[in-house]
Amino acid sequence: MKVFAFDHACAGGAGATQPSAAQRFDGALMLRALCADLRRLPGVELVTLDDAAARPAGGVFDRCFDQCFTDCVLAADAVWPLAPVGSGVLERLSQDVLRHGRILLGSTPAAVRLAGSKRAACHALLGAGIPTVATFGPGDTLPAAPGAWVVKPDDGAGCIDTRLFHDRGAAQLAAAAHVGRELVLQPFVAGRVGSLSLLCRDGAACVLGCNEQRMAVHDNHFRFLGVTVNGLAGMAPQLEALGLAVAAALPGLWGYAGVDFILADSGPLVLDVNPRLTIAYAGLHASTGINPAGAVLALLQAGMPLPLPGRMPACIVDVPAFAPG
Repeated sequence: MKVFAFDHACAGGAGATQPSAAQRFDGALMLRALCADLRRLPGVELVTLDDAAARPAGGVFDRCFDQCFTDCVLAADAVWPLAPVGSGVLERLSQDVLRHGRILLGSTPAAVRLAGSKRAACHALLGAGIPTVATFGPGDTLPAAPGAWVVKPDDGAGCIDTRLFHDRGAAQLAAAAHVGRELVLQPFVAGRVGSLSLLCRDGAACVLGCNEQRMAVHDNHFRFLGVTVNGLAGMAPQLEALGLAVAAALPGLWGYAGVDFILADSGPLVLDVNPRLTIAYAGLHASTGINPAGAVLALLQAGMPLPLPGRMPACIVDVPAFAPG
């Protein structure tokens, strides 16, 4: 099987905003780990973008990227896209893969669209009875309870452009002053921040990682410092139940998906659903001892893989949260 794997944002594909140095590092880290796992699989031939040939002077992709992307899709049997969920980029690329009759190694376009909106995902999960951090639009009436509030893009990923304000009034003023990208407001919930690494298929899931994220706040902006893959393995039964519930509520999730959550006093509350690779992927092979890319490809041939019998030692993945540019 020929598998085309690529990172759209860091390649400079049309429709992607200019990534920061930290985002370029993150994308390269995930793609490097994915390609290494794919190369280890017997019977798999890796197809990648030829950046040197496709990048015109000035480093900006437009029609040149689109043509290179199409050529690589047509040269492959299956496509594994890494792309921003925001602005509909991953949804569009996923639709293109299916339109060309190739196997999409990712979630359905409809699931990508739903998970790409924090408000829509929150409503879907709450409707399924899944505990979720309350999410409001700028025009909504916010609860009067005191405490800090968080403002972030509705279609953002992780903690990109996520800011902390001391009360709801300050958060509302910041949201009202923003023109352009749609924002959401969430009450700040204290607790440990974690993520799940899931294998999903048709509403079922297998949990590969119960991970602990490391965060900081600098100049009222959240910064992602990295993740300890399976750092929360001791809470696996409770967290696995959460992952299975999310997959059942969003049956269009397929292959690798991530779920961000807060461990509040009342239990885990879902923050985000990521229908694509997350940074935790880079440590999964070392932590679990299995090839996660191979586990995803196995979904094409059989049912859900059996849950792992145990966990190997936790694996730390660091990222340059304060890199310039």
